[in-house]
Amino acid sequence: MLIVVVGSIAGAVVAAALGMSGGVVALGLPDAGTLVRVALPTVRVLAEVAATATVGALLLAAVLAPPQRSGYLDVAGYRAVRVATVSAAVWAVAALLMVPLTVAEALGRPLTDVLGLAPLVAAVPILPTASAWLVAGLIAAAVAACAAATLTWGWTVVAFLAAIGGLLPVAASGHSAVGGSHDIATDSLLLHIVAASLWVGGLLAVLLIATSTPRALRTALPRFSTLAAWCWALLAVSGLVNIAVRVELTPQNLFTPYGAVVAGKAAALAVLGLLGLVHRRRTVPAAARGGVTDLLRWGGIELLIMTVTIGLAVGLGRTPPPAAAGGEGEPDPTVEALGYELTAPGGLGQLVTAVRPDLVLTLVSAVLLTTYLVGVRRARAAGAVWPVHRTLAWCGGLLVVLAATSSGIGRYGAGLLSVAVASQLLLLAVAPALLAAGAPVLLGRRALPAMGTAGGPSPRGSLLWLLRRPPLRALRRPGAAPVVLASVQLALHGTGWLDLLLVSAVGRLLLDLLLLATGCVVVAALCSGQRMRPVEIIALLGVQVAVGVSLLVRPDVVGEEHFRSVGLTWVPDLLAEQRWAAVVWLVGTAGVASVLIAARRVRSRRSGSAPAEAAAVA
Repeated sequence: MLIVVVGSIAGAVVAAALGMSGGVVALGLPDAGTLVRVALPTVRVLAEVAATATVGALLLAAVLAPPQRSGYLDVAGYRAVRVATVSAAVWAVAALLMVPLTVAEALGRPLTDVLGLAPLVAAVPILPTASAWLVAGLIAAAVAACAAATLTWGWTVVAFLAAIGGLLPVAASGHSAVGGSHDIATDSLLLHIVAASLWVGGLLAVLLIATSTPRALRTALPRFSTLAAWCWALLAVSGLVNIAVRVELTPQNLFTPYGAVVAGKAAALAVLGLLGLVHRRRTVPAAARGGVTDLLRWGGIELLIMTVTIGLAVGLGRTPPPAAAGGEGEPDPTVEALGYELTAPGGLGQLVTAVRPDLVLTLVSAVLLTTYLVGVRRARAAGAVWPVHRTLAWCGGLLVVLAATSSGIGRYGAGLLSVAVASQLLLLAVAPALLAAGAPVLLGRRALPAMGTAGGPSPRGSLLWLLRRPPLRALRRPGAAPVVLASVQLALHGTGWLDLLLVSAVGRLLLDLLLLATGCVVVAALCSGQRMRPVEIIALLGVQVAVGVSLLVRPDVVGEEHFRSVGLTWVPDLLAEQRWAAVVWLVGTAGVASVLIAARRVRSRRSGSAPAEAAAVA
């Protein structure tokens, strides 16, 4: 813990020193004063170190250290959530302090001028970064409350996922969220921050249990070592992508304040990679046998470098990148809104070939594909027969996800509602149906080990325990499908959520994930082995038809602010475009419904004598 304090102080000094330089003062705004210029980066370092510690502690309790067979946390997990309670509380306080500091800097006013309730209420809604810090602070407070109250593994997973979510609002509101290619820049930054938090926070958690419950290292350390290697690779790739799309990689740009900080971060990442090799070759085997001296020594050095690097990252976020050559022309509204240009599509073929990768969903798809193929190999090694058509269905489902988000469909869907609804139908119905046909749950039952390690529950037993939880059992019933679908569509189209999600790259990513998750719930109910009543099928189709009809008859345009900001001159009538979107939605719904009903009839005939296996497909 002393190393964390020392590293945090060093990181804060680095960030504050960069903050005192002239490069971070917003151009065209008065200086908010020395207090703001020093306090803002210092508090931000504190917030990010606390957030990282929270993620790492919850990672330990949820993933690295197995719970007891009863589902209650073991000693290492219990101590980890207690650490997470304190660090999340510090994170919440620091994030909330960032709100007035951010407002003061943006307005160029002393901190004392914006501390009142009225100035904050007026300024926060119109300042994205201040709003992001407010949301992060509220999420951190919720995580602290959840960690303080939990004793079971299931709620620890919930708190861990919420902590990951708490990292995202601020990450999506910095330099990467504006300018050309900001869609790719934002995706890469999100991956960069999540990978860094898992790596740094995980190392901190491992060092804490090395000093308190070293027996837990037998399981936790090998798992973390594998995770750390992948996080390092993801950090390197995402950082390179982020820099490449924001700054021209020229020798001149290297000799700028921004280039110097980038070079410092790159050097730190290289040193950390070398230290990671030392860990894997020397300290991990020794620590697993009970010798923690080398682990604490080398891990402490690594953690110190990591916390100083957080200060560099904060300074980098406050340093203006070099101006692009030839950037004096009129800004393109389409590029400003989406991050890239859109020309009128030459035909349906361009909707497939005009690739614009969604980095997050591409990575998720790659992980899901790799995990599935490893599971197939293990199942066959154990003597199980796994049909090829299930593997092909799983691969097909992932290809549909990529087609909906990373092909021309995803590219044009960000600016054309008629293409966007096609992408939504693919994510809501087609991809989940193919993924369910891959029977991932059944594969998990056959591939996961039946024996646990270090006295903990077995992976197969953990899967079965999770499937028996009341919320998941309720979602797998046929009656849940129309309720979930109706709730999501009502929230999107009836409350204005869709308009809010469309205006940013992160919002569109969240929309894609929400639709995919909703589709998986619906298909899980269809494949549950329980026959759906006619009223449930009618309700399910009725929800989809109602969405299409509402698009057809409503007098206003869905997401009008966003689509007007895109400024496509070859789409002069947004209301006519919306009517085309309604036609695509209704025709697509009819087609998907016909295929699913026919497939379910065939499947019911073939698997009528095997309801247990049918229930395992989803």
